Amino acid sequence: MKTPVIFAPSKSEIAVDLIDLPPLQPTQVLVETEFSAISPGTELAWLHNLPNTPGKYPYYPGYSASGRVLETGQAVDHLSAGQRVVCRSRHAARSVVEAASCLPIPEGLADEAASVYSLGSIVLQGVRKAQIQLGWDVAVIGLGPIGNLAGQIVRAAGATHVEGIDPVAWRRDLALQSGFDAVAASAEATSQPEYDAVIEAAGVPQTIPPAFQLARQMGHVVLLASTRGETENVNFYRDVHRKGLTVIGAHAMNRAKADNHLHFTTLQADDVTTLKLMAAGRVNVAPLISDIVSFEDASQAYERLAARDEELMLIVFRWK
Repeated sequence: MKTPVIFAPSKSEIAVDLIDLPPLQPTQVLVETEFSAISPGTELAWLHNLPNTPGKYPYYPGYSASGRVLETGQAVDHLSAGQRVVCRSRHAARSVVEAASCLPIPEGLADEAASVYSLGSIVLQGVRKAQIQLGWDVAVIGLGPIGNLAGQIVRAAGATHVEGIDPVAWRRDLALQSGFDAVAASAEATSQPEYDAVIEAAGVPQTIPPAFQLARQMGHVVLLASTRGETENVNFYRDVHRKGLTVIGAHAMNRAKADNHLHFTTLQADDVTTLKLMAAGRVNVAPLISDIVSFEDASQAYERLAARDEELMLIVFRWK
C-alpha cells in the first residue's frame, strides 16, 4: 500500500511523495491520519539545518498526529478498527506504528486539538522536572507554542503567579488569553525581580543569561527548548554557582524508561496525562492552532512559519 508523505529531500525544501507502507506486524496498527501538527521549533530547525541538528536529508518531519485505526495486528487487543487515536507518526496519510505507542482520544476532545498532544507531552516532562510547588512564582521566557503550553501546565501544577516574557506583542496577548497572570516584553520589564522557577522556552542562546538572572536564590532554571547555538558570556560563578541554582536540561528524550519515579515519568504516562489535561480543559490548545491546511500545501505552510510575518503559532495538516 502506498501513502502520501511530507518530506524534505534537501535543505530548506519540502515536497510530498508516495511511499510504500511496511507490512503490518502482530504488535502494530495501521492508522489513517486525520490531522498532524507541525512542531515549528524542531521541524524548522531540522529543515534548515540550524545548529544542533543533524543536517541529514531526506528528512521526514512530524511526530504528533491524530487519526483512526484501520487495521490491527493479531497481538493487539486494546485497540480496534475505527477507534480514534493519537500517535507519534510522521506527516503521512497512513502510518504503521506500534500499538503500544497509540492512545485513545478522550471523548469530547476534537481530533485537530488532539493532534497537538505530543507537544504538550514534551512540555509536561519539562514542567515535572521543574518540581513546581504550590504557590510558586514562575517565569516563562518565549511565548511560542512551547512557552504558551508551559505556562498553562505550570498553572495546572500549582503555580500561583505565571509571567510570560516575549518581545512579540500578539504572543503576549495570546498568553494572557491562555491564563498567564502577567506578561512582559523583556526580562528587564517583568512585574517582579525574581522567580522560584524560570522556564526557557525560546531556544535562543541569548535568553539563557536572563533566565539565570531572573531565578531567585536556590531557584530552578529549566532549559525546555532546544537551544540553537552557543551561549556566550555566562559567568557560572556569579550566575549559577553563587546563587545555588538548579539548572535542568529538559530534553524530551530524558524520561523514565519503564516505571515512573518522582518527577521522572515515562513517555506513555506523560502522553496520558496530557490528554487528560486537554480533555478536562486544563490545557487549551485550540487558540494555538492558527491555521489548518491541506497536506498538499505543506511547502507553503513551512514557508509561512519560517517567514514570521504572520501571527502564526501552530499549523495543522488536514489529511482527509
